[in-house]
Amino acid sequence: MLPDRERHALREIEAELRASDPAFAAAFSGPRLRSPRRWNLLLVLSDVTAVVMLLVGLFARDAALVLWGTVSAGALVAWHIARAESVRESTEDGATPATGTP
Repeated sequence: MLPDRERHALREIEAELRASDPAFAAAFSGPRLRSPRRWNLLLVLSDVTAVVMLLVGLFARDAALVLWGTVSAGALVAWHIARAESVRESTEDGATPATGTP
């Protein structure tokens, strides 16, 4: 999280940029390069895939599937935590959260 003084300075720079070159500022304020909905969908599909791998591995008694399901589930837990932390930080900074809501 940025201190109030730095956050204020960044907002002033942004306002000056919008005033001095609106076309340049509009190019960066257009549609985002990464769609939050796509990332949310990818995260959910990855969760489902990890659970399916783990369950199929357990029922089929396939150690490789159990191992990969467990490793991917652990990585996805880390991804969920990092994503929640970034959303929490962005809301503290006053930015719009990237949760998939328009």
